[in-house]
Formats: sequence, C-alpha cells, structure tokens
Amino acid sequence: MSYQTTQSNIGLSESSEQSGLTAFVSDKASELLVDKVFTHFPATELQKIIIGGVQKAIEHLRNHVSPHVLIVDIQTEDEPLAAITTLATVCEPGTRVIVIGNDVSVDLYRELKEMGVDDYLCKPLNQEQLVHAIGRASGQIKHQNTRNAKQIAITGCSGGVGVSTLIANIGRALALHGAQTLITDLDCYGGDLDLLLDSNAGFGLMNLLSEQNSIDKIFIERACQQISERLFLLKSMGQRQDFDAASYQKLRHVLSEEYNYLLWDLPSHLLNQQGISDTLIGADIQILVCAPTMAGLRQCKALLSQLGERQYGQRTLLVLNQIYAPRDVMLDQMQMEQSLGRKFDHVLPYAPKVALKAAELGQSLLSDRHAIGRSLNLLSEDILGISKPKKNGLFKYLSILTKKTSSKSLSRGY
Repeated sequence: MSYQTTQSNIGLSESSEQSGLTAFVSDKASELLVDKVFTHFPATELQKIIIGGVQKAIEHLRNHVSPHVLIVDIQTEDEPLAAITTLATVCEPGTRVIVIGNDVSVDLYRELKEMGVDDYLCKPLNQEQLVHAIGRASGQIKHQNTRNAKQIAITGCSGGVGVSTLIANIGRALALHGAQTLITDLDCYGGDLDLLLDSNAGFGLMNLLSEQNSIDKIFIERACQQISERLFLLKSMGQRQDFDAASYQKLRHVLSEEYNYLLWDLPSHLLNQQGISDTLIGADIQILVCAPTMAGLRQCKALLSQLGERQYGQRTLLVLNQIYAPRDVMLDQMQMEQSLGRKFDHVLPYAPKVALKAAELGQSLLSDRHAIGRSLNLLSEDILGISKPKKNGLFKYLSILTKKTSSKSLSRGY
C-alpha cells in the first residue's frame, strides 16, 4: 500500500458523513479511562469500547462501518507502522484516527503523523489529553499547538527520606528519553535540589507565583534554570510568602503548556497547605517515598488514606527507599507490605556511599554499573510506560543465585 493511499484513508477526507466514537484498547486501565472520557461527548450517540488492539480493529472494520473517530491501541503490536498501514485499507475516508501505546519514541510519533494519524498518546493515558485529542479529531475543539504535560507529584512519607535525590534522577532519566521536563521544588525555605542538579537556586518560582497576570513563554524561560538540553529547574530559596490554591492551580496550567513532564517535589511538612495538597491529589502519577521505619510506615498509611480512590488513569506508586537506612534498624519489607495491604512498586537498595558521592558532586545516579542506578532506571521506565517493573537490587541477585543453585543440584542428581 502506498504512502499516499494511507494518507487518503486516514483522516484526510472532507466529505465524511460518519458519526460515532469507537475505541479498541488492550488493558483495563485504558478501558476505564476511555469510558470516562466518552462522557464528555454526550452529543455523540454511537460510542463503543472493544477490548483488543489494532488487529482486532482491522478485523472489525472489515465488516462494519467506520466511526468518525477511531482510537486504536498498538501496545501489543510488534510492527505498529505496518499494522496502521493495513488499518488504513479498511477505514472509510474521513475516519479520524487516534493511536495509543506505550512507546515514547519521537520517531514513531512523527511517522504516525506523516501517515495521517490525528494524534499519538502514550500510556498511562491522561484524561485531559484524550478529551482534547478526541475533541480536535471530531471538530468539537479547535486545534491548539500546545502541550499538556503529564504531572508527577513526589512526596515523602516523612521528612528526610530522599525525595530530592529521587526526583533529580527521575528528571534526568525523562530528559534522556527525549521529554521536555521541568522539576519544580515547592519547598521555598530549604531543599537541595539545585545542588543535586549542580545548579543554583534563583527566585523563579516566587516570581511566577507573584506575577501571574504577566506570565508568558519568555517569562517562564527566564524563571526556569536549564540543567541540560531537555531538563529545567524551577525553585526559589529563602523567600517566605504564602499563596492560595488558585495560584498553584494557575501555575500548573501555564507550565503544562510548555513541557512534556512536570515533576513536583512536595515537602511532606507542607502537605497541609491546600495548593500543595491539591498538586498531589490531582497528579497523573503520585509517588510516595517511604523509609523502612515505623514513622515512615505510619505516615505512609495516613497518606494512602488521605489520597482515597484514584481517578481514572491515575497511578499511585509506592517506593521503599533503603539507600541511607541503617541495616540494623531497618524494618522488614514483607512485614511493611503486610501492614500496608499492598506491595511496594519499587525498592531502592542500600547504597549510602554511592548516593553521597553523587550528591556532593551534583552527579547522576543512573549508571547501570550499580544497583541503585538500575533501580532508578526501572522506576523511570515505569513512569514512562516503556517497561514493566522488574525485581531489582538484592532480590534480583537472590533470584539469580537460587536458579544457579537449583541448576547445579539437578546436574548432580540431588
């Protein structure tokens, strides 16, 4: 099938009389979010959600009329571009196609756009992004050439649990994957994020919160410090000033139009302030960092209770940080999980020397040469949705050792 034919079949005809929304999704979380998003379009009578990927869509459309807006999931597809090309042969002219998947490759996005696809959205899906994508494809929302950043809020279950170390390295990882990333430190009275990123805190955060009526792209660029090509920091030091929830809400909105990812460093002692607590509650991904202590366990329970039920598409990740924890007083991970009623999504292993050296020099911890770097990379990939969490650190080593021991025992006839 030629490139021109692909374009003519996917979303480039002006004479379509089609109607309706149909989504083919391969996982339950996406199904729930799409179902929620469809309620934003009550005037569209024909709405279908079908479990399955792009191959299921191809099979279905060979025998059914194409909808006006079609959402297809390529997560399980080994050759997504070939599959979309085949999809174009069964779509009627005028069908607007939105593709969803877990590959964050910029090249894939560009190739899909060149094929005539309206939009490509990465999982886990963001409700507002999907609403706007469907609205633009159906003509109900005028296209705006703006971003809508994924919001990630990170806080500690108690003070001094290594949130800044975690967020500095997650930010580096997202930027290395090609995402325009902004880290915002809402602790204006302390914190060492600037030092961990080998930078200096300015007055950018306070300036943006104070002068919101005059915020524009140039103002934001001047307020944020550039750490690397795609990583930026927004922070202020030594300025005591209170702002209402509306100020933080507007800040989140204006920044989301300029970046792909917004990382919020939320100090645990300020979570009682409404604007800061709203940032945590409304984030696409909430990350709670817990130390292996009784205080950490108790506060983790309280935070989980405070957050309540997650919204559609929202994720809460629990991270057990053992980097600096003294081993002789460290709580057992399994006992903590039993008490919490859920497992930790990621565990950062004991590595005080490596972490302290990196902090002193303002260097990255993302190297695969040590366990802490591998664990941080797995966490970052989980956030990006490009791989499933794996066993890491000591548990991975013990698993490998057990397999080797079992193999030797079998070979000896034990």
